Amino acid sequence: MRLGTVPLMILILLLSIFGPLSTDMYLSGLPQMVCDFNTDEATMNMSLYMFMLILSFSILLMGPISDKYGRRKILIATMAIYVSSNFACCFVDNIWLFIVLRMIQAFGGAGAMVTAFALIKDCFDGSERTRILSITATLGILGPMLSPVIGTVLINAYGWPSTFVAPAVVGLTCLVMGVMLPAYLPEERLTGTVIQSISRLGVVVKDKGFTMFMLMICIFTMAQLAYIAVSSYIYQEEFGLTGTQYSLALCGACILALILSNIVRRLGLSNLGIVMVVLILGLLSTVMMTFVAPLGWFWFMLSIVPSCSNTITARSFGYVLLMNHHDGDNGSVSSVLNFTTFILAFIGMVIASNFPPDLFIYAIATVLLICCIIYVVFWHLLKRDGYPIRGLVG
Repeated sequence: MRLGTVPLMILILLLSIFGPLSTDMYLSGLPQMVCDFNTDEATMNMSLYMFMLILSFSILLMGPISDKYGRRKILIATMAIYVSSNFACCFVDNIWLFIVLRMIQAFGGAGAMVTAFALIKDCFDGSERTRILSITATLGILGPMLSPVIGTVLINAYGWPSTFVAPAVVGLTCLVMGVMLPAYLPEERLTGTVIQSISRLGVVVKDKGFTMFMLMICIFTMAQLAYIAVSSYIYQEEFGLTGTQYSLALCGACILALILSNIVRRLGLSNLGIVMVVLILGLLSTVMMTFVAPLGWFWFMLSIVPSCSNTITARSFGYVLLMNHHDGDNGSVSSVLNFTTFILAFIGMVIASNFPPDLFIYAIATVLLICCIIYVVFWHLLKRDGYPIRGLVG
């Protein structure tokens, strides 16, 4: 039995949300988990950013390995690891063992993330590829905001362990669907040793234009995940919201970000016009987070909306350009894109989590400012080199 086009698209969309499913579903339960594991906020947050760190480097390796051995083998093996580690997380009461299991879970989830983007380029082209890339890029932004809403419903009904059972069920579904993937994907396999396969990453990274534009497109992920890492403490402990109210605030920010992003899309701007709008929204979020967010939970929610919107906007058009910029090495391109996204997320989480709890809002503002500065620097370098990205200008 083989997957048809529609089931294949469903599989790709499920695989593309593994990051947020694994990172954010248990966010509203973090204050309770701190008590259950008899630990503190900083140690508990290690379960978030150590997941991101391992996920980042695992993604970097999985792409070229899947280019050599095939998508199906990698997906089946990593989904088995992912499902088993998720179930194990439900039964531990030691924080360090929990963190280790989260790291194993990240290794398994990496196979999903890489396979999702590689399958898009393996199986689709033209406008269909563009459409699916835009959807998956948007899910990558909305997932971290919507997953806590789903997680809160599960936590209220069944407790925080249910937020690991649910992703395990999704992983099991993907494993079954993965068995039905054609064994020949990708059609053009890398030859040589595993080390030689991994070395193909260098071919992608050495393209300066690709790397600079990729960093611009991905940089505001750092701010978004800084927000995700500490938002539960800000909403619930500083502003006094319940877990349900917290998840609804995240959902509200998501909806507003989508509306704003859709308004930007309807303006019909050129690609360079979109690049400018992304920067303006980032600067707006930085100012609001610094001066408006401390006034209350509603203002804090509004302050992150421009940043979430600019990330949706940047990735929706940027991923299409980046995936079309390199012919061949589909797995490697997917790996580099996803690695960059998640290593930046890791950095944002670490920076924000290590501020004192009463300064968490200003931690997010700091990360936003860093993102804006890096964005401007790489835009200047890209412009100096004549915008060497296929399709960016013209």
